[in-house]
Formats: sequence, C-alpha cells, structure tokens
Amino acid sequence: MSQFLTPNVDVVNHPDGHVLVVGDVAVEPSANDAVVPAGAAQATFLLADLGYACSLTGFVGSDEAGVALIRSLQARAISTDILAVPQWPTYVTSSQSAVTNQEAAGEAPEQQRVLPFNGMSEYQAHLQNRVERGVRNASRLVVVDQGYGSVGDPPATVFAAAQHQIPSLVLCAPHQARHYIKASRVVEVGPTVTSQELVQWLRESEPGFNGPPVY
Repeated sequence: MSQFLTPNVDVVNHPDGHVLVVGDVAVEPSANDAVVPAGAAQATFLLADLGYACSLTGFVGSDEAGVALIRSLQARAISTDILAVPQWPTYVTSSQSAVTNQEAAGEAPEQQRVLPFNGMSEYQAHLQNRVERGVRNASRLVVVDQGYGSVGDPPATVFAAAQHQIPSLVLCAPHQARHYIKASRVVEVGPTVTSQELVQWLRESEPGFNGPPVY
C-alpha cells in the first residue's frame, strides 16, 4: 500500500436517487482568498442549486482550499466522498483557458505529473471503487474530466452507470472526449462548468422524455 493512500477510508452512504458527480475537483483563483469551486465541484454546486440531491466523489489536497471546499459542499447538504491527498495542493485552475497546448496534444497536465498517479494508481482505483458503490442507488452519473488524472479508467466509469441502467453525462476537455464514446452524452467544456449543459441533459434524461418538441 502506498504511503500516500490511507487504506481505512469510511464508507459513504449517499441518499437514494442522488446524482453522482465524479472526477476532477478544482478551485478557481480568487483575489480575496475565497474558495471558488471549479470542475466537478462546480458541477455539484450547480446541481444543488437546481434542487437535486447530489454527491461528489474525487480528490482534494491536504490544504486550506481543500478543507474549505469540503466544508462548503457539506454546508449545502451535498454528500461528499472526497479523499484528501497528503502532501499535494488542491488543483487550482484558470477559467480563462480550457486546456494548455500540451494538454490539447494529449500530454498530462503539469500538476498531474507531481501527483502520486502513475497509470491506474491506488488513488484512481479508489475512485473507481467508490463510483461502483455510488451508482447502485444513483439516478444519474456526471463525470467531469479535464485530464487532471482523477479518472484512471474512463470506459469503466461509464460502464458502471450502464450496468445499473442510469444515464451518464461527461463534461470533459476536448482531448478527453475519445475516452467516453459509450457515455449517454459527451459535452466538451473547459474547467468552468455552466448550468446550460446540465439543465438540457437533466431534462433529456427524465423518464418519459421523447425528444424536443416538434413544431
């Protein structure tokens, strides 16, 4: 077992019918030290604003930003299954650019190179295990993948939702889209997630939806 990963992590029981959000948890830079969620964290807040019971599975660093972000999520009654990675800072992204030139070429983001991620690491295996538990009583799966390395096996993540016959939405950087061809829907986005993508998909994934109205 890696010295970085604590094996004794409490099991989290999410509420029935929750929307499970998984993937790259990040924050945006802030001039006044406020914690501004980005990536998977932002998607989760947006879902909560829309009135959905939701949960978030992912990683933060063992720093003030990570602690503050978890507290903000819990204050909104969001079920959290977040592992704090020792000796690593919470990912801080920029809302001005979706990906760097290196990331667009399929190379790992710079911060990923200093994470204890190497192939299908213990952290990524931990996340996949939590996804497989979380989808058991979920109504939908939302994957946010900017290529930071949280999701080690994208096809397996989407397959977990398919096994339980729930729809999956992937919000990802353009260079990650090819990994999610089996998802119900894939939308290419930058680190800043907007409610537009979520609202449309949530409506389309409601039982009985037969497509947009025909005029």
